[in-house]
Amino acid sequence: MDKKTRAISITLGWLVAVCNLASCNTNPGKTKPEKIDYLVERAAKEHTFIGNVLVMDKGQIIYKKGIGKANMALGLSNSDSTRFLLASLSKPFTAILILKLAEQGKLKLTDRLITYFKTVQSRKADEVTIHQLLTHTSGIKEFISEKRPFIESDLAQIRFNFEPGDDFEYSNSGYVLLAKMAEIASGKSYPDLVRELIFHPLQMSSSGVARLLDTIPNLAIGYQAAAQTQLVTIPYSLAVVDGAGSLYSTAGDLVKLNQGLNSDAILSKKMRELMVYPHVKEKFGYGWYLRERGGIWDVSYHKGDLPGYTSMLSRRNGFNQLIVLLANAGGLDLADLENDISRVLQAKE
Repeated sequence: MDKKTRAISITLGWLVAVCNLASCNTNPGKTKPEKIDYLVERAAKEHTFIGNVLVMDKGQIIYKKGIGKANMALGLSNSDSTRFLLASLSKPFTAILILKLAEQGKLKLTDRLITYFKTVQSRKADEVTIHQLLTHTSGIKEFISEKRPFIESDLAQIRFNFEPGDDFEYSNSGYVLLAKMAEIASGKSYPDLVRELIFHPLQMSSSGVARLLDTIPNLAIGYQAAAQTQLVTIPYSLAVVDGAGSLYSTAGDLVKLNQGLNSDAILSKKMRELMVYPHVKEKFGYGWYLRERGGIWDVSYHKGDLPGYTSMLSRRNGFNQLIVLLANAGGLDLADLENDISRVLQAKE
């Protein structure tokens, strides 16, 4: 084979590979739901995805599907009524609570840690603000214990990885602190606050704060992604991660959350804009990672991961698009699936 023929062969091979990878997006004979279904089935086959997928475009649900079993022992399939642990996808809810309490005048985003925890002695801790906790810029080193929920005396041993406000580091402990500060500011428990300020006004009747998992009806059983017959036990009470990862919900209820965030139902326009503003260079708002498209910061998203559960939600605000991925398999990387579905939504049919 001469050089010219070899070059043509390599080029053709490359084009075939690219076309195969992009076929679900470029095939004019397929609708958006069909393209999304191809991606979901591929994720189920290649990446052992089990769970629920829901996609909205222009405010309408264009795709929803349950994949695999919610309970393999009982033969129960994942369905519209299946509940999933949200893991860190709980954090946007905590941010919403904080913004609502700020709107009500019960706290300020500039309030410092010492305003709520009088036992704080550290100079650095005294400088930490609610804004920094919301944006993962407080510098607080992870301190939450798997043995019991946070108590104020834990702050006596607080340590820092950097000066407050100087850097970005994702922090579960920061959101646990936010939940406790919300309780102090309001005089109500975190579960009551979530119910009263978010779940009840949005009629999210299938959502809640997890405690004993075996008492939650229709909760999917968590499995290992690599071995889906293997049950996974969360080795601690979810009460220890209130604020950071203790909520459960359904795909349908997360649609209601999205609709609520497109109106004044739970937050004013001013607070909603603050929530999705890129406050730090790491492209994080209040409770949401942010993505820029066409010079506009209009995509907000968050992921979650607990033993046996993985979640991801992304919303494109200006186009009323929503992608919900809820899996009862731990350790899955849902970012590629979300990104592929997002590309389908942006493509012209």
